[in-house]
Amino acid sequence: MESRKVTFRIRRFNPKKDEKPYYQDFELEVSRGMTILEALQQIKDTQEPTLSFRAYCRSAICGSCAVKVNGFPKLACKTQVFNELDKFRTNTLTIEPLDNMEVVRDLIVDWDKPIDKLKKMRTYLIPNPEVVPSTLDEESRVYPEELKKFDTFTDCILCTSCFSSCTASQLDENYGGPFQLSRVYRFAVDPRDALGKERSKVGYAFDMWNCVRCNKCADVCPKHISPVDGIMKLRGLSIEAGLRNNPGARHVMAFYKSLLDSGMLNEVLLPLRTKGIKGILENLPVGIKMILKGKAHSPIQKPISEHEKLVKLVKLAMELEV
Repeated sequence: MESRKVTFRIRRFNPKKDEKPYYQDFELEVSRGMTILEALQQIKDTQEPTLSFRAYCRSAICGSCAVKVNGFPKLACKTQVFNELDKFRTNTLTIEPLDNMEVVRDLIVDWDKPIDKLKKMRTYLIPNPEVVPSTLDEESRVYPEELKKFDTFTDCILCTSCFSSCTASQLDENYGGPFQLSRVYRFAVDPRDALGKERSKVGYAFDMWNCVRCNKCADVCPKHISPVDGIMKLRGLSIEAGLRNNPGARHVMAFYKSLLDSGMLNEVLLPLRTKGIKGILENLPVGIKMILKGKAHSPIQKPISEHEKLVKLVKLAMELEV
C-alpha cells in the first residue's frame, strides 16, 4: 500500500501553563486512506500523549472533530490525508483549532458561545396545536412540498465550521451566526411550528442583515448546506413581516422597485432609497465621477423592451419562492 512521510504542524496551547500558542511538528508515515483523525490519534498514541483534540462518532455525524487543515475547516474523521497533500502539493499539513471560539486546549474549542446563541434564538420546534396532535396516537403530517423548503437545513450537525469562518460573527457580538440563523429559517417555514414567519423577527433582532453574502459558510460546510441561503430567505420573510427600517431591507426594496419601474437598476436613486439624503451625500464623490465618465444613467429611466414580461417573470419567481 502506498505510504508517504508527512509532517503535521499542530498548533498547541494549554492555557494553564502556556503564555501563548505555539506550533509543534510531528513526522508520521501515512498510508493512503488514513484520515486526519487517525493521524492525530496515532500521534497521540505513539509520540505525544498530551495532544488534545475532540472526536466521537468517526462517521461525519457528530461534528465534534472539526479542525482547520491548512487554514480550512474540515471534519478530521472524514478528511483523508492524501487528498489534502495532493490538493496543496505538499508533505506538510498545518492543523489548528477553529476560529471565533476560545481555545480550551490544543485543538479543542469552547462551543458555549455559538450554542448559547442558538438557545437564545429558540431554534427548536414550538408546536402549533392546530397542526400537531396533542397525543401520540396521531402523526404530524408534513407534505413533500412543505418539507422541501427546509429539508436541507435539517442536515446541519452543529460542527461550527461555518461559524468559525464567518467574519460577521467575529466583528459583531450580536450577530446570530450562519448555522443559527439558517436554523431559525428552518423552523420559520416548518408548518408544524407555532411561530412560523414571526421567527423572522428573531433574525432581525440578531443582525441578520450584517451578513455580507461572502459564501464562506457554504464553502466550508461538510454537509454541503448553504447557511447563507437560509439567511437570505429569512430576510425575505422579515420584509414580508414589515421589518424594513434598516439599510439592508431598503436596499432590497430599492432593487425590486427599479425592476418593476423600468427593468433596469436605477443607480442614481438607489443610495437615496437606501439611506435617504445621507446616502446621496456619502456617494456624491463616486456619483460625480460616474457622471463625468458617462457611467451613470438618468434618474428618469424609460422601461426596457418587453418590460411587462419581465415584471410577470419577477412576480412568478416571488410566488414560487414563497
